[in-house]
Amino acid sequence: MPQSPSSKPAPLHIVFALFPNVTHLDFTGPHQILSRLPGAQVVIASEAGGEIEAEGLVFARVARLADLEHCDLLCVPGGFGVTQAMADQAYLDQLRRLAAGARYVTSVCTGSLLLGAAGLLRGRRAAC
Repeated sequence: MPQSPSSKPAPLHIVFALFPNVTHLDFTGPHQILSRLPGAQVVIASEAGGEIEAEGLVFARVARLADLEHCDLLCVPGGFGVTQAMADQAYLDQLRRLAAGARYVTSVCTGSLLLGAAGLLRGRRAAC
């Protein structure tokens, strides 16, 4: 059913699952586009929450992944910290939990390695 011009779009809960030493362009590029989608409600989150450093930039007020109930779209960026993040079982558990209810699960660059480490690419084709 089409929306009338005066109606608000349904909320689209978007979660960016960050980790230490994420490549900021892998996060900020998709954020710039996805945050403009109608109804977009963007949350930047990590395992610990608080602050995340990314190549000299510090992102503050980062939510804890465990505090998020669900998302419609999960985006996992890549970066130099991906190897350490692949060994972080708590982070991978949160990816699995959020992905289970998401309509879309996406990654950028080496973020696909994290989806693979979480078992989210089994039976799917993916590229890095």
